[in-house]
Amino acid sequence: MLRRGWLAKGLRAQVLDIRYYNRYGKQNMVQRNIGALKVLSTGDLIISIIFFAVNPFITGFTLTWHYWLLIPSFFAFSMFAFLYGEKEQKSYFVVHSAVILFSCLIVALIANIGIFSNPKRPDSLMCFLIVLMPLFFSVETWVIATIVILGGSGYCILAYIYKDPSVAQNDIFTIVLSTALSMLVLAYTARLRAISFIAIEKYKKLSRTDLLTGILNKRSFELWCQRLIDECESRDPCALAIFDIDNFKQVNDTLGHIVGDKVLEIVGRTLSSVFGADGLVGRIGGDEFSAFVYTRGGCDMLARRAENVIAEVRERSKKELKIDVSISMGISAKIGGRINYMEMYFDADMALYEFKRSALKESCKIS
Repeated sequence: MLRRGWLAKGLRAQVLDIRYYNRYGKQNMVQRNIGALKVLSTGDLIISIIFFAVNPFITGFTLTWHYWLLIPSFFAFSMFAFLYGEKEQKSYFVVHSAVILFSCLIVALIANIGIFSNPKRPDSLMCFLIVLMPLFFSVETWVIATIVILGGSGYCILAYIYKDPSVAQNDIFTIVLSTALSMLVLAYTARLRAISFIAIEKYKKLSRTDLLTGILNKRSFELWCQRLIDECESRDPCALAIFDIDNFKQVNDTLGHIVGDKVLEIVGRTLSSVFGADGLVGRIGGDEFSAFVYTRGGCDMLARRAENVIAEVRERSKKELKIDVSISMGISAKIGGRINYMEMYFDADMALYEFKRSALKESCKIS
């Protein structure tokens, strides 16, 4: 019972990984499929030309018109793979459609050759094609499975009708066996690709996020902000807000670094909840955080949202840690003209220290 539950849990985890890859790994699929098309179409084109060149010297084998369909097909897909592969922005739909068309066309051509060109000769080429197809192409698992099963089933039906009965029996057995083996290969390769993709995504996320707070680290935040700034149109507004925890060193010295880490986590969570939907948030220093907002609808509510961050951090720290945590902020907003991240950061930093000086003066007046 325990073993059965463990097996079911493992299979469920593998299926979820494959579904995750099919949903989010589309760009990875595009790169894999372009490479597979280059290798298969070009390699098969070269092999076909060599085979046709040496065929006159082979006795007992005659090339029919069925074989000549291979050369223009391989050539067309080879040109597509190399020309379209040079584009920086590749459409998943285009590559996906090309892979499906190539797979269906090659299955149809090889089946045509194996059944109608040599009806009295056993066919092994179709078996290799069915088994090897999942190794090369990386599209949704059900797509490859459908092509393999329909291709194998269609071949068996046509072989039963048109081929010699003794040869057809042998071909049907080998095709059924090859289809079953292809399903195992498909499951194994799909699992390997999913594991590889998830591992790469995990390490990418670790490299661009702050491990303590879970938001962007300084380098990634700057790069993404500059990228969004470069994409801004001339009249699109964008704004940068900097938040600094007041007397954070004193919190570490008096209450310990564990409490200090909890304060940082609270600030990170609050920023994500307030700005995460339509902006970027990052930790750009030890106790310094930043939020970047770029919306075509405007940034009129940025100051109020920044004030909400200050209020929520104070409220959460009192509730969770029983301490009072205050935050200073500085905001820089730009509309139109050439914008640079470092210029916006400098303006926001100056506004931050002006905020601190104003708060200090107010505190002295109250005293």
